[in-house]
Amino acid sequence: MKKILYSLILILPMFWISCDTIEDDQKLVYPKGQTSETTPITVSSSEQKVLLEDYTGWKCVNCPRAAAKATEMITKYGEQLVVMSVHSTAFAIPSTGNNNIDFRTEYGEKWATDFGCTSLPTGIINRKKLGASYPISDADWDSEIQNVINSQEHIMDINLGAEYRSEDKQILVSTENVFLKDYPSSMLINIVVLESGIVGVQYNSDPNFGTTPKINDFVFNHVLRKNGLIDYSLSLEGVAKDTKINKNYLIDVDPDIQDISKCTIVVFVSDSETKEVIQANEIHL
Repeated sequence: MKKILYSLILILPMFWISCDTIEDDQKLVYPKGQTSETTPITVSSSEQKVLLEDYTGWKCVNCPRAAAKATEMITKYGEQLVVMSVHSTAFAIPSTGNNNIDFRTEYGEKWATDFGCTSLPTGIINRKKLGASYPISDADWDSEIQNVINSQEHIMDINLGAEYRSEDKQILVSTENVFLKDYPSSMLINIVVLESGIVGVQYNSDPNFGTTPKINDFVFNHVLRKNGLIDYSLSLEGVAKDTKINKNYLIDVDPDIQDISKCTIVVFVSDSETKEVIQANEIHL
């Protein structure tokens, strides 16, 4: 009996240290990417936002048209819309044709597979399943964005702070997740870095971009970069109204980033089971 009790004493502390319900300042060891360090919250949200994932690639001749559509949507919806360009599939494999510039990420490829984004260009809006599939044509982005704005329940807000530490090549991100209503399920949080203003090669068939099939000075915006923190637990169970969950993260800067001043941090929270995005927000570095 003494041996059994002694084993329990050893096991129980390990269980409680790993439990997500412990307050941050009581944790002895933070999960990789999380930290006790904070930076001031400078961006607050008080409206339901929509995440548009534009699945694209430099070999996709119709993708310039979709990129233009994403820009049009940003102009129309302003801060209510967060755009993320996910370069993926065979259309994004680098070669000498694009000076071997590689915009792919491991998680972007996984998302393309998981959500069935095989034919480009295509988009996913708040990771909602429309009928039997997630992807929708860029021709339908406007109507679906409007539909989400009009119909999705505003459950929570995400407030953000971010700072770039040049000496460590890291970005510190503080998140304040404020629940306006009860939410019954567990949730995941994603923290990613996007870069805009990258000039490179893009194949094209849209006459609005000229008659040449290869644009050598195409400007890529909202490009998803490596070293994001993907599917971290925000809550292992449901959350009550008026709950505030503060989390802080350190991201190692992708060495392929060309200009950190043109980067944006995007944070989005999704349902662990359905994968639907509950809320998103972004902050510029």
